[in-house]
Amino acid sequence: MNQKYFFKNTGVIIAGGKDLTDFLNRMSTNDLRNFRDGEYKKTVLTTDKGKIVDLIGIINLSNLKILITSFDNQERVISHLNKYIIADDVTLEKPADKYLEMIVFTDNPEAVSSEILKTEITKNTAAETEDKEYIFTDDFRLTVLNILIKKQDKDRLREKFKNYTELSIPDYEKIRIDAGIPEGRNELNEQINPLECGLGEYISYKKGCYIGQEVIARLDSQGKIPKVMVRINSDSRIESNSIISDEHEKEAGFISSVAQTDIDYHALGFIRNTELDFSKEYFTTFNNKKTKLKIFKIN
Repeated sequence: MNQKYFFKNTGVIIAGGKDLTDFLNRMSTNDLRNFRDGEYKKTVLTTDKGKIVDLIGIINLSNLKILITSFDNQERVISHLNKYIIADDVTLEKPADKYLEMIVFTDNPEAVSSEILKTEITKNTAAETEDKEYIFTDDFRLTVLNILIKKQDKDRLREKFKNYTELSIPDYEKIRIDAGIPEGRNELNEQINPLECGLGEYISYKKGCYIGQEVIARLDSQGKIPKVMVRINSDSRIESNSIISDEHEKEAGFISSVAQTDIDYHALGFIRNTELDFSKEYFTTFNNKKTKLKIFKIN
């Protein structure tokens, strides 16, 4: 997977105000109380019912605070956060420019950043390059270097990474799905809570209250997560939003994202915990044809 990259459309919010970090700490799942300049963190915005508004990344620089949202989700995130801004000194602005997130697949993001971008970073840190690129690392199920750029700078980054191969959307989706990474509104939406799609590492159970905290804490303590995200393979065509059924034609869940290759289909989906058994057979239907699914646990 080395020497490859992908340009992903992403949402950006320029944030500010002296109460910003405290406000985001009260609004989301991760512990942001000791969030220092030069760091990067992910956190989940949830509804009062513990469902996902979005998984956001936060670049915390001394002169700039950037929230990275799912593509075309800035306004939804701003609207959600604005409901809770009362006396807080917090500003949220959708910039005029369109942004891309360049994802560089590498086992050593620090070395790639130093050699190609001439900027030093370490794990969980963020930095701005001389060319106004915002870089940070991510190791959620895959180790990558992330570069946030304005859309008009795409060709400049292509030139810097001319010895790397640019992935197509299907190739990127296959990598993401096989790694079990939830992304966009297929997996990150108000029908799903963070525990169901494996975002537990971005949830703090020690920091105190946040929006949706009681619901998420109760699900964790009782071990009663309603549904679980799984990986799916099929030799026949399958589509997102299709129902997953067991061998008795009982509805068990649904398919959320699908990537097609030359030989098969790779997907993510959700199966209700009460119906989940990796030794069982599961099926979906496409064009009135019953299709067998291979279901795998996401580690």
